[in-house]
Amino acid sequence: MNQLVLTFLRIFFRNRRAIFFVLLLPAGIFLILTFMRVEQILQFDVGLEYTDFLLAGIMAYAIMQMGIYTVSYSLIDYKKQGVLKRLAVSPLSARGFLQAHSLARFAVALIQVAVLLGIGMLLTGSRPSGNVMLLPLVILLGSAVFLNFGYVISAFARDYEEAAPYTTIVGLGLGFLGDVFFSLSNLPALLQNIGEVLPMSALSGAMRYSLFGVQGQHFVFNLIVLCAWFVIGTVVANAIFAKKAYK
Repeated sequence: MNQLVLTFLRIFFRNRRAIFFVLLLPAGIFLILTFMRVEQILQFDVGLEYTDFLLAGIMAYAIMQMGIYTVSYSLIDYKKQGVLKRLAVSPLSARGFLQAHSLARFAVALIQVAVLLGIGMLLTGSRPSGNVMLLPLVILLGSAVFLNFGYVISAFARDYEEAAPYTTIVGLGLGFLGDVFFSLSNLPALLQNIGEVLPMSALSGAMRYSLFGVQGQHFVFNLIVLCAWFVIGTVVANAIFAKKAYK
């Protein structure tokens, strides 16, 4: 298992496309929106500077990007190259494969958050002041939830062209309703209610509480939402991946 995790990490860091989507793109979005002063045109009142609000949201967004985009496309590559077929006839089960892959991606998620936090501290003066000890748990839950999205998409899609609509629709929908770039309070009541039960807004809110100690009244609810998506998503992803991809 340990060797497989290390192999997945080496594969990831050799993939320039994955590094762009996972690290460079989220950092670029954060810096652009920070210096555009978007908070001047939005309703924004959560007891937090907009740069800090955005920083936590971008961390959640980066974790989502890794789970949905890079995982989907990398596993499609494995299918096309016959890697999954060869592994399927080995003693390694589909569940074991996904567990090792998830552990490797969790390590990447930790690096993502550390890099983005470093950028925020150096360039915008952000300073963590919340319950930082909760951060690894939040990152673990968030990455696991969105990895399940990626596993399901990669199981159904045969190539990049087929996966692109799924990843785009899911990614844009979660980003828009995810409390990432602006507060959900800017949206109509119906969309606010939908956004509150989606994993993106739950992860964003849990990130803000862990880093900056705000919105603590919603933290337990956010954890419940993430845990529900994790349990259901893990069962579904394991079943679909084993049936449609790992064979």
